Amino acid sequence: MNQENKVTVSGRMLLGTMATLDFLGKIGKDVLREHGIKKIDPLKYYAYELRSAIHKAALDQFGEIALVVSGYTAGENYKDVETGVDKVYRVTKAHLKSNSWSLNKKGIEDIFQSLSYNSRKLLSNSVKDQSGLLNYGYDFKFLGGTKFRFLAAMPQEIYQEPYYRGLNDYYFTKYFGKYFNTDIKFNKRLSKRKYGWTELSWDINFKREPCELSQEKISNIRKNFLKEQLMQSVLKKLENQNKQLKVISHKLGKYLPPQIHESLFSGGFDDQIATRRKKLTIFFSDIKNFTTTSEGLQPEDLTKYLNQYFSEMTTIALDHGATIDKYIGDAMMVFFGDPQSGGEREDARACVEMALRMQERMVKLQNKWSDEGFSDPFQIRIGINTGYCNVGNFGSDQRLTYTIIGGEVNVAQRLEASARANGILLSYETYAHVQDMIEVDEQESIKMKGISREIKLYAVRGRRQKINDQGDGLEKTEVQSKSKSKITLAPSSYYQMSELQGEVRSLRTDIDDIKKNLKNILQRI
Repeated sequence: MNQENKVTVSGRMLLGTMATLDFLGKIGKDVLREHGIKKIDPLKYYAYELRSAIHKAALDQFGEIALVVSGYTAGENYKDVETGVDKVYRVTKAHLKSNSWSLNKKGIEDIFQSLSYNSRKLLSNSVKDQSGLLNYGYDFKFLGGTKFRFLAAMPQEIYQEPYYRGLNDYYFTKYFGKYFNTDIKFNKRLSKRKYGWTELSWDINFKREPCELSQEKISNIRKNFLKEQLMQSVLKKLENQNKQLKVISHKLGKYLPPQIHESLFSGGFDDQIATRRKKLTIFFSDIKNFTTTSEGLQPEDLTKYLNQYFSEMTTIALDHGATIDKYIGDAMMVFFGDPQSGGEREDARACVEMALRMQERMVKLQNKWSDEGFSDPFQIRIGINTGYCNVGNFGSDQRLTYTIIGGEVNVAQRLEASARANGILLSYETYAHVQDMIEVDEQESIKMKGISREIKLYAVRGRRQKINDQGDGLEKTEVQSKSKSKITLAPSSYYQMSELQGEVRSLRTDIDDIKKNLKNILQRI
């Protein structure tokens, strides 16, 4: 056992320390739990470092004022110390009322001596030092004029000084507050840490300021003043914590779906491992030939274009109320219907509207990227399906993921993989809710492993055209062409144009092949 462990304090003293900090919550109990202690026995003795750890926790969380208030409160509770001092105070009261400083000095010295005697008596019953080297308690020294030096040798650390400052503040206010204003300054230079104890030093100046209020009133005013300072400190700390929380919340918001993020910080999110079965609309998208395309780009350009792509698509998704599940490489998975839902039909329509907006935005991005030197800009394909899924928290006690699983998720992913570049492929379950919104081409049905029904497929050609009131025009959207000239197109024409561009490229390739074949034939002839 090292020397430090030879100094112990009584369980009664520990319980008293915890009681003076009750106003700050469960600080004392939390420290005990960290040290593996469930309950304090007032008749047993514990390492003095345990008491220091309790004060350190309060200091770290709420600042020096927390220990000052704790010390002031402790002074109110040390009735056995006050009993002896009160006797001296009654005797010296006449001295304190006198205008003669020599008499006042005598009265102050008498009270200091009584405090020193009673503090040593109290500590002898609360502190054990097996080395027998220590002489705990208070002492004082007259510095001349109206100044004294007050000393305290305690089983403590220097950072506990505010506690004893508060304790001294209580005694000086109680016994001298009616006659003097006491200015207490911590003398850190003369304070020193030794094995198992620390000697603290304060310089105290007694300024003659008689007060008409009763001694009890003066003590209550001082106590309320300290508590007000503590409240301001706590409020300031809470304000700082709120600022930090906002920063953390903002950062977390980039990793969580907004709906879950909002529920998490409002206390409405259930973090248990649990799922429920719901009918959702699932969306998958990815970039066609991403690997090939990315190989032709510098890493810096690839990062720039990919971040622009995801930023634009994510903004559109959030605008339509989608729950963003995850990004998988160049792929994006979102769903509608949980945790918020407008109903099966409205969820499906919101998802398809989102997909149309994404493809419209991609046309503009493709033109922009081409102007920046991106020769083969990204083309995305989209698959959408509506069906029952398991949705909720999946994972372990250590880490959870809010996501969806089930066969219908696989259907949506398969549709995305089967869609044409710049195209959207729907299942019948989704198409049934959006027939009035879009023009489609029905595709050949497919069978999928794990799905009992045939999957009917519908390729979106564009929005269903709306005739204006005069009957001679279409809803129009302007798109900037590669040559910077403006082309006015019906929204549905975006997809027709993209498909036609692909077909033109294919025809050019076919013509080139035909020319080569004709050349070979002519050479043979």
